[in-house]
Amino acid sequence: MFALVFYGARLTSTFFDRRLEIYGSAYTSSSRLERIRDNSGKTILEAENPESGSSQTYVLGTRLDITDDYTDPRKGLRLDISGWWSPPRRVKAPDYYIMEFNTTGYIPIGERSTWVFNYFRSAANIIRKGETERTMIEQEQGLDCGSIEDPKQKRFCQQVIDNVIAANTYGTASTLGGRSRLRSYPQDRYSGAHTLFYGTELRWNLTEEFTPFNIYIMKDIRTSLQAAFFYETGSVADVQSELGNIMKSSYGAGFRMVTASGIIFRADVATGNEGTETTIIIGYPWEPF
Repeated sequence: MFALVFYGARLTSTFFDRRLEIYGSAYTSSSRLERIRDNSGKTILEAENPESGSSQTYVLGTRLDITDDYTDPRKGLRLDISGWWSPPRRVKAPDYYIMEFNTTGYIPIGERSTWVFNYFRSAANIIRKGETERTMIEQEQGLDCGSIEDPKQKRFCQQVIDNVIAANTYGTASTLGGRSRLRSYPQDRYSGAHTLFYGTELRWNLTEEFTPFNIYIMKDIRTSLQAAFFYETGSVADVQSELGNIMKSSYGAGFRMVTASGIIFRADVATGNEGTETTIIIGYPWEPF
């Protein structure tokens, strides 16, 4: 389990009535390993004085939008291409950049509803490998896997070290699991140097309206209410040739409120082979942050 702090900013230039966008972002995050837990949530080992890692991430990207509506598309195509780079925070950290491709197609169903399809690909490109010596990584993470007597728990601890070695060797692309992709899994459940994702979602518009609302700190105009039904599948791998060998899936349903200001309030419930997760957040899934 990691403790994480995150903040950032984004600047976007738009052209041709938002058909074309060029954007740049800068984010700062810090994290540290607090403890290792098994699949049931039971604590296996507490980290002792782990290093706190901070990083800056810079993003440059472009979006081509040929849909009928920027906020709530019913038909058309949207393509995002972006590059991500985080300067190494220490000498023995890996240095790599990430290229991402995100394509979403919208097919109208009847007069008000939409069938959405998404393809996402993320790939880390290593410039320089990081630390791969196990003892050094254990010290950085504040772990002592050799002190664990239970064989199963010891394997969990060693797997954490293996994951760090893989990340330092190949880099880490965008993860799967959480609020946007493979929503039935915890945030960042699957990670690797390469990520592949397919998703489809039926957005059924229950109403189309123009209704003002004022709920405590939320004041806007409701333009539609939606029910959504979705299916997602994806794969991660450190070696590109292995991408797609193991696929994980999730499916579920959700409810959305679309507003005139462009804010979408979203609630989803998703199920997969590791259980059920609930998401309550602002914004459609599969959209770049």
